[in-house]
Amino acid sequence: MAEESRYPNYDVWEQHTKWDAHTKKVVGARRSPQVSHQFFTQAEALLLQTVVSVLVDDHRLEVLTYVTQHLDESTASPIGEAQRKEGVPPKKQLYRQGLAGIDAESHAVYGAGFIGLKPEGQQAIMRAVSLGECKDKAAWGDVPPADFFKQLLHDTVSAYYSHPLVWSEIGYGGPAYPRGYVRVEKGLTDPWEAKVNGNG
Repeated sequence: MAEESRYPNYDVWEQHTKWDAHTKKVVGARRSPQVSHQFFTQAEALLLQTVVSVLVDDHRLEVLTYVTQHLDESTASPIGEAQRKEGVPPKKQLYRQGLAGIDAESHAVYGAGFIGLKPEGQQAIMRAVSLGECKDKAAWGDVPPADFFKQLLHDTVSAYYSHPLVWSEIGYGGPAYPRGYVRVEKGLTDPWEAKVNGNG
């Protein structure tokens, strides 16, 4: 994540009074996630949170807690998967075995768990996983490392960019309903939208 936002004075949450009740409830819950898990064990959740931090290069606890909680809820959900690549196990198995594989790879390469590694080591492990070039292949079982990485990255980025703090940083004005966008011409913004560097 960039160290400086192009919208340093923008806070999308200031517009929440203009949103409908359901939207306020959903987005508000993202700002204060509950530290509880339905699927992952406490150790798995902590490992997942660390992995997520490496993937998005963000260390804010409120954002990481939300993303981890979201991944936990979606993995625990009884709703089936619409599509899954042949040879890739169901999401529950994919995540559980994948997290175990990351930690096993960390031990195989550095002799320590993933959480205890320096950032460079964590990035190297995730790079190897993304390429499917893991030393401890037995630890992955039926889970292809590269396919796990692809699913994890997709799920992580989707959750990350649904957090209002991240919305503010990228200048996203939040839900348009029920107000709607009016100034849709190129270069124009509505009065409540973010202005670059706080200008305007």
